[in-house]
Amino acid sequence: MSAEELIAFAGKVLKVDPATLSLDTGYGTIPEWDSVNHLRLVMEVEKRFGVSYALERIPSMLTLRSFLP
Repeated sequence: MSAEELIAFAGKVLKVDPATLSLDTGYGTIPEWDSVNHLRLVMEVEKRFGVSYALERIPSMLTLRSFLP
């Protein structure tokens, strides 16, 4: 997955304009990225891009950049 694909997809999942997002956008920096949407974003990215994140890594994935391989 590219940075652009991730940002566009995160915009869809979080229901925000992707133009307002960057790789530095993080959990809690926008109202739409709350604890529930954090888990939803992780699950949707895994499903869409065929990746799998270790459970212990998920709490530390605090920016979109951290979703990139």
